[in-house]
Amino acid sequence: MLLITMSVRQTIKRHFKIISLLRTRPMSFEELQDEMSNDPDSIEENLLKSQRTFQRDLQDIESIYGITITSDRSHNRYYIKEDYEDDHSQRLRENFEILNAIRLSKSFGNNLFFEKRKSLGTEHMAGLLHAIQNHLAVSFDYFKFWDESVSSRTVKPIALKEARNRWYLIAVDQETIKNFALDRIKELTITPSKFTPVPYNVHKEFKDSFGIINGTDEEPVKVVLSFTPREGRYVESLPLHHSQELVLRNEKEIRFSYFIRPTYDFRMELLSYGDQVKVLEPAGLKKEVKKQLRQALNNYQ
Repeated sequence: MLLITMSVRQTIKRHFKIISLLRTRPMSFEELQDEMSNDPDSIEENLLKSQRTFQRDLQDIESIYGITITSDRSHNRYYIKEDYEDDHSQRLRENFEILNAIRLSKSFGNNLFFEKRKSLGTEHMAGLLHAIQNHLAVSFDYFKFWDESVSSRTVKPIALKEARNRWYLIAVDQETIKNFALDRIKELTITPSKFTPVPYNVHKEFKDSFGIINGTDEEPVKVVLSFTPREGRYVESLPLHHSQELVLRNEKEIRFSYFIRPTYDFRMELLSYGDQVKVLEPAGLKKEVKKQLRQALNNYQ
């Protein structure tokens, strides 16, 4: 059983290594092997394999991850032709690589440093997913930041959503859709009480939202932001929202447009950029940001 587990792990790691290398540039089979031969983890895990195994890997990568790798016969190079890796596969691959880096850091010294933070409540995820898939109500104690109170809830879980490095439970609480941060949930119990599936499309409902705030009066609008070139390049590499589109780029600014609900959490994100961003439109959002900036300045009077 151990040999099978190790073989599966090696195969997954080999797939991820091939994908990562070919995303940097086209390579021949020999170049891929050379890159792996210089990687301590690849050597330790015995990822160097034959051309025959490599061809089988390419077929598996296409069927499992939706990534088509083909060869340019004129230059004897392999390259990624089509990359349809979905969000789930990408996150799985990234988390696998992080876990592998943690394992390596223990072998090669204290070279990996994490931010100090509290638990994200991920210990609840397996139980909540079970309840969601089987339409079982859950009970828990919930700590509220607003007034530091603790309340007991029994809700109908719908989905789990990530927002700004936190995970949230989306659930029906007394006929109202609400969001609960997993790190504030205590004493979680999966009840035997079944409920009728809730007709709520999470992807549709949050498509035009920035973070976790939803169900407000704000309608999605076109937002245009002007960033300084330095900050703009950062935002371009890590978009604020999936609707982000480049509008203008010159020596003075980088401008993006969005179709988004200008909710509280989006306004707070804009304020975090300070003088590195300017709201150009809509006028209402520009006015609200100016108001909050004045209030912030008043705190230093």
